Amino acid sequence: MDKLEEIYEIQYKFTKDFFEKKGLTLEDIKNDKDLKIKWNKEYILALSKEVYEVLDEIDWKSHTTKITEDVDDNILEECVDVMKYLLGLMQLNGFSIDDIYSKFKDKSKVVEAKFAQEETMNKIKASNKPIAFIDIDGVLADWPGGFLEFVSTELGETFTTITQFKEEVPKKQQYKLKSSYRTSGVKAELEVLDGAKEFMKGICEKYSIVLLTARPYKKYFRIYSDTLKWLSDNDICYDAIMFDEEKEKYIINNFEPEQVAFCIDDDINNANKLNDNGFKVYLKKNLGIYSEDTLKRKLNSGIEVLDKTLSETKRNGTN
Repeated sequence: MDKLEEIYEIQYKFTKDFFEKKGLTLEDIKNDKDLKIKWNKEYILALSKEVYEVLDEIDWKSHTTKITEDVDDNILEECVDVMKYLLGLMQLNGFSIDDIYSKFKDKSKVVEAKFAQEETMNKIKASNKPIAFIDIDGVLADWPGGFLEFVSTELGETFTTITQFKEEVPKKQQYKLKSSYRTSGVKAELEVLDGAKEFMKGICEKYSIVLLTARPYKKYFRIYSDTLKWLSDNDICYDAIMFDEEKEKYIINNFEPEQVAFCIDDDINNANKLNDNGFKVYLKKNLGIYSEDTLKRKLNSGIEVLDKTLSETKRNGTN
């Protein structure tokens, strides 16, 4: 047993014994909504108090001086109190040491990516290298194929398009399925569309590649780490990644058309808005989310449609 596992087990025994004296088990709390709310609130309030007790041990006030000296051991002890309540909070919610370890690693990657993101984007803007904005879902990753496969498995029937799914599944059930899909980890395992990996490797040296996605990671936190894992596992070449639910507005508001070599999206409305604002844009055809008829009626006439694999597109000189 390593040190972290030992710490977890010591705290787990205390947490378990604490609730048993109150006639409760951790499973009781996890499965009872009212109990879960009550004890989460109790632990969070206690945790907040312990955090402020760390601050009390430090001479931090600018308008007054702490009479007693800072004692490092006191600071450490108060930090341990914080840690014990934090571990207890995670334990009463049913999280194991493996859950914590896995989430800590995933979250660390996200924090590092966000930390580097602003500096990276500033370097990209300052560079003379032309920028290419590439959507992920429907351009690189199999959307809606992965989602339709997920809901088909969940409901025991086959769905081939988003339109069919919306027509045949009640709204309330649609929302539940979308939420389950986003929290399931499936996004980390989506198939890469044919030719996408080769296409990205082929353009990485010539362009600054910014992946731009509308995936709602602010609502479903794990989407960010699932996306980073998918990109890493599939060796997708890129310079930066941006999450924005209004992708086209991000580009329009932050870049001039002459800075951008091209954009690739599978959403007709996004492509039209970018085209209307002077950006070179390609639409990656995606018949899982619209029909040929819709494509012909709605897409601006000046937008080229990519209906082959991206590797074929590159060989044919489109980009």
